Amino acid sequence: MKRWFAICALFLFALPVSAMAADDSRIKALEERIQQLEQQLTSGETEEPRGEEKVETDDGFTWGGAARVNYSYTDWDSGSRERGGDFNFDTFRLNLDGKIKDMLLSAEYRFYPQDDWNAPHHAWIGYDFTDSLQGQVGIHQVPFGLQPYASHNFWFSGAYYVGLEDDYDMGVKFLYNQGPWDLALAFYKNGELGNAGEAGRYSVDVINNADGGYAGAQDDGNEETNQFNLRVAHTLDHGKLGQTELGVSGQWGQLYNEETEDTGDHWAGAAHLNGDYGRWNLQLMYAAYEYDQENPAGFDDDIITLGAYSYSWGAPAEAQIAIANLAYTLPVNNWGPIDSLTFYSDNTLIEPDEDRFDSIWQNVVGCLIAAGPVFTYVDVISGKNMIFSGGNMVGDGNEGRTTRINVNFGYYF
Repeated sequence: MKRWFAICALFLFALPVSAMAADDSRIKALEERIQQLEQQLTSGETEEPRGEEKVETDDGFTWGGAARVNYSYTDWDSGSRERGGDFNFDTFRLNLDGKIKDMLLSAEYRFYPQDDWNAPHHAWIGYDFTDSLQGQVGIHQVPFGLQPYASHNFWFSGAYYVGLEDDYDMGVKFLYNQGPWDLALAFYKNGELGNAGEAGRYSVDVINNADGGYAGAQDDGNEETNQFNLRVAHTLDHGKLGQTELGVSGQWGQLYNEETEDTGDHWAGAAHLNGDYGRWNLQLMYAAYEYDQENPAGFDDDIITLGAYSYSWGAPAEAQIAIANLAYTLPVNNWGPIDSLTFYSDNTLIEPDEDRFDSIWQNVVGCLIAAGPVFTYVDVISGKNMIFSGGNMVGDGNEGRTTRINVNFGYYF
């Protein structure tokens, strides 16, 4: 009862209160939203793209990219406190998008010089079978839960750090959009790199290499394979008030263990609400997941080893997740180069099913400042037992509350 009460309490009370680099492709979504808000202010229209958008482009290719720098101050690190934080080069990326002979192409490659790794973010080929049906093959976003993100901030929600937000894998996906309905069906053979021993990746996946990892990581030999995803969403139109997307998602896949040569499985399910009401955006999601492993003797079956950004860490093998986010976008005039300000409070609660693990929570309050091609996230990230925030997701909860101040400056071209 304590866990269910905590989850309900988050939905009822977390909105008013308030690790890595987040994906900057949300910038395109924000630019579209700013334009839509401006149209709403002048015409009263409230229509927005629904669900997971299909890519439509004229013949030819377009290059793009981004460069970002990041300032971070962490209260749990004595060195950071003494130095007054650290300012580093964060990311450089290149994008290629286009269409040739009715075939769609989208790819992005990222470089992270500070941690000395680089990897593809996505790379897929697509085709429009009809105006409503599109197919994609390659590395693309897994259709699960709130899309394209379950957050507004630079740091993502807690769901990202257990592989359930903005995940990209290698496989085949079909997108069907008809009126208020959005349907996505996908099959993924494996993670985006096809190498479960490599932690230098963008997406959080099950990996079997704990070298340089955080607490709880173990070389248990597991890897994801043969995963199926289904996501269904329906949008309710409220006229001038706005619109609400309601959806459910499910995924199931296998976990192959190269040490035992046995196969376990994993599953996850989610229900979500994504509401746009004028300048306000409300996101709610409940999710549950479980990893059923076939580990060698001596390994902890209650912990699953995950990895990304050249790190690995342990997470609860079974847990429930509640997310409650609220954002307000304010178009501005006569503020120099600034086009808009987006204020948000993003909240995550993760309740492990095993009583030996404590609750995991994260709150991010902040503002996204949009100024032409420059986007700046100013975030205050607080939490307990959160990985990359001075905590341990499978610890005893003695780390206490931690706070990070993070400012990310990005130029997108």
